[in-house]
Amino acid sequence: ACEKGGQWEKAREILDELQQRGLEPNVITYSTLISACEVAGRYDDARALFLGAHSRGCFPGLQSTPGTLDLRERSVPVARVAVRCALEDLGRRPEKRRFVDGTLVNGEFVIVAGRNDRSEVGKAALRPAILALFEEEFAGVDCVPHPTNPGSLVVDVSSLSRASTSATSQ
Repeated sequence: ACEKGGQWEKAREILDELQQRGLEPNVITYSTLISACEVAGRYDDARALFLGAHSRGCFPGLQSTPGTLDLRERSVPVARVAVRCALEDLGRRPEKRRFVDGTLVNGEFVIVAGRNDRSEVGKAALRPAILALFEEEFAGVDCVPHPTNPGSLVVDVSSLSRASTSATSQ
């Protein structure tokens, strides 16, 4: 309920209460909290929750292959936050990265955004949401469908630095 209504404050209270009782939040708890923050436009809070949950191992399988972000088991709000965190991390030197593991092949970062258990029958929910995120927040960053896998997107990492350079010069 907190997630759908964007009631991030109530969701945060629930997290605090869980932690006060000595209970460890799980992937469902974190996903609900992150989604509530994302829906409410509290992107910094969503990011902090996501990175904290990821560091505690709550989102396994996100990076099963180096240079790849696998979002198939995530909701759209959590996927959007994961992409933001990954792109922020890709802007750092490899040794300074906190989220993106592994090396990149040909300077490309692959986002797996095909159908998942949250998709309507025959429709992929994640891919359109991630493409919309790039249009809204990452204009100038090259993100195109994978040439051999239509459920995946390829990000040209060199376009991240070009896009941030042009954004700061405006």
